[in-house]
Amino acid sequence: MFTKLNPLKNKIFKVLTGSFRNSKRINLIKILPKDSEIKVLITRPNHRLGNQLLITPLVQEVKEQFPNCKIHLIVNGNLSFILLSKYHYVETIYNLPKKPFNNILDYLKKSISLISNKYDIAIMGCEDSNSSKIFVKLSRAKFKIYNSGTTNFNKPEHIAKIPIYNLRRFLNLSEDFNHNYPKLSIKLCSQEIEKGNQLIKTLFNGNKKTICIFTFATGAKCHREKWWLEFYKELKTEFTDFNILEILPFENVSQINFKSTHFYSKNLREIASIIENSVVFIGADSGIMHLSASTNTTTIGLFNVTRPKTYEPYGDKNKSINTNSIKITQIIKKIKEAIFYN
Repeated sequence: MFTKLNPLKNKIFKVLTGSFRNSKRINLIKILPKDSEIKVLITRPNHRLGNQLLITPLVQEVKEQFPNCKIHLIVNGNLSFILLSKYHYVETIYNLPKKPFNNILDYLKKSISLISNKYDIAIMGCEDSNSSKIFVKLSRAKFKIYNSGTTNFNKPEHIAKIPIYNLRRFLNLSEDFNHNYPKLSIKLCSQEIEKGNQLIKTLFNGNKKTICIFTFATGAKCHREKWWLEFYKELKTEFTDFNILEILPFENVSQINFKSTHFYSKNLREIASIIENSVVFIGADSGIMHLSASTNTTTIGLFNVTRPKTYEPYGDKNKSINTNSIKITQIIKKIKEAIFYN
């Protein structure tokens, strides 16, 4: 019932939030001492793995701009407690229920608790999220940031970069500052990385380097089994000196019928530690692709539906590939370039 109401709800919220504007007291932002413990609220009420990882660049940016800040987050579900466990400057996480209408009392209780707090800055974690806008509006913040205002010069297209651009514009930073963006990061510690190394050693004999693949994705983003089987065959042929490890999704399914050595875990930081100890990760646009992009391992995203410029893994050697316009043999060539060159 409530799912059917979502389109109507979104239309109503879009009309409601269309009039929201950034705080006009922009000249007063300079009064905030950069080295003080200012409180910043970031709103991204969404429970998906990828969407929560995509706000980690903004969290890092806020810390860069205000080194002694205390950050509060609005998200859905409990994933952020795991993903951001090493972000010690994230003081409070409001984990709203995944399905608000099914848990309306809990949702209202946490929302009221949030609104009772005062903040120096409130900023949307996603410019296109109506719920993000509403929570910024309801917050008791001195400065509220919804977008870049009237200036969109050189505005990035990537969903993780846009709120950073908006913040920098609001702070009136120079043009030179609007080029380099923090990448996604889960901040694995040395113990976690070593654990990943040991897990790989239990899966393979010898000292070969490891290539990770992830063959699953939701809906149309998931490449067909036939495509993956052909890709896996080419991968085995061209990379005989490497281990090939398939990371399995929560659903415990495989588009290559479990033909490769595989690893399954419900522990996301453990999965990230495995990827961290690999030379490259290859997978379609998914939460696990973004998890890989939050490590230091080269991530190659395979796109066939969603826009790469909006969701691609960026930074370092990370890249996206549109599989609708490129053959598997060409993808193999790009993987070789990522591993052996640059």
